[in-house]
Amino acid sequence: MSRFNQLVAGGILLFLSGLLYTLERIALYIRWYAEISTGSWLEKPTFVDPFLQNWFVTLFLFAAIPFFLAAMNVTQKTSPSENPTDS
Repeated sequence: MSRFNQLVAGGILLFLSGLLYTLERIALYIRWYAEISTGSWLEKPTFVDPFLQNWFVTLFLFAAIPFFLAAMNVTQKTSPSENPTDS
């Protein structure tokens, strides 16, 4: 797998993790605003930890880390004739 593919895979997984986290926060506020309109609500919304409730957020986040680390550790092979500074 090339460095570019690893960066893209890591970026996609990181994006999905953030997207799921954001969608859960939006759903929480929509539910809270719906409770306000009925007249019975808590003072502030009950925040649920998405890292413990939705395992996909945590899975995508921790799956992105090895892709980024592998992309940073990829070394490019050059022959001595291609690199004029090594004499």
